[in-house]
Amino acid sequence: MILSDLSVAALSARLHDPGLVLNTGAFRVRLRSDVEGVARELAAAYANHRIESDPAIHHMRIEIRRGRWRGFGRDRGVVASVNGQAILGPFPTYLAYPMLESIFNWCIAKSVLRFIVFHAGAVERDGRALILTGPSGSGKSTLCAGLSQSGWRLISDELILLRPGDPALVGNPRPISLKNEAIDRIRDLGPAAKFTEVYEGTIRGTISFLCPTEESVARAGEPAVPSRVIFPSFRTGSATEVKEIEKAQGFMRLIENSVNYVTTLRTGFEAVAGVTDICRFYELTFGDLETAFAAIEKIAEPEPTGAGAAPKPTGAGAAPL
Repeated sequence: MILSDLSVAALSARLHDPGLVLNTGAFRVRLRSDVEGVARELAAAYANHRIESDPAIHHMRIEIRRGRWRGFGRDRGVVASVNGQAILGPFPTYLAYPMLESIFNWCIAKSVLRFIVFHAGAVERDGRALILTGPSGSGKSTLCAGLSQSGWRLISDELILLRPGDPALVGNPRPISLKNEAIDRIRDLGPAAKFTEVYEGTIRGTISFLCPTEESVARAGEPAVPSRVIFPSFRTGSATEVKEIEKAQGFMRLIENSVNYVTTLRTGFEAVAGVTDICRFYELTFGDLETAFAAIEKIAEPEPTGAGAAPKPTGAGAAPL
């Protein structure tokens, strides 16, 4: 059964008790909530995800519950807990669903020992995966969202997972968080795209969540070996430029964008080194999406083969597009 097989009313009842176990690819998360609106948003954001039949088998348990005291005018707010321990709240009820997504990210980043975790997004096409990584505001989620609506499958956004000893990325396609102007830009690029409600006045501005495509969710278990790592940088009004950088620099920047590298010791070093060996690294500066997508398509082109193959760029300069 997938989540869209349930009506919102049936989903809401399941969330109350005994809870709903959602399979996101890499994780099974048990969700419980008595907050009005959470079921509706889950129905919009996870429509294509599978529901597990046994609520006892899960990796983590997240609960979003109504608060007991009035802290926001007439709104009692909501409280979030993980594995039975309250970790956040109370916060305004209208932010219940965005906070659920944030807490899920927190659980992945803080509670996972079997993966090397990176602050990044990843997409795949024809068996070749691209990693897009960088700080918040660099445009990686917007690029992942646009690519996922134009023939690329979403592997993961916000956090990507690498299993030690295996260069393939682990699929965990979840809703993509988009901010401010990016919401309308992706709506324009992908008229079939499905979004949650728009949330205004958050600490990150206006946000909405893009539902992963049916194909991305269905293929979550397929391996995706990365061949390119892209460090995007969005700058308003900037021309689009691409610069290939040396592997040593790319290795260090991957480490900078890892969530748990320092705790994984030799295992983490070998995992990042393995990705570095098979990937080429690029900086992408862009001011508009259309030329950025064109640049990414060019970056993603397979290596030329045969005796007449051109040598790889040294990364000595930037190439405007």
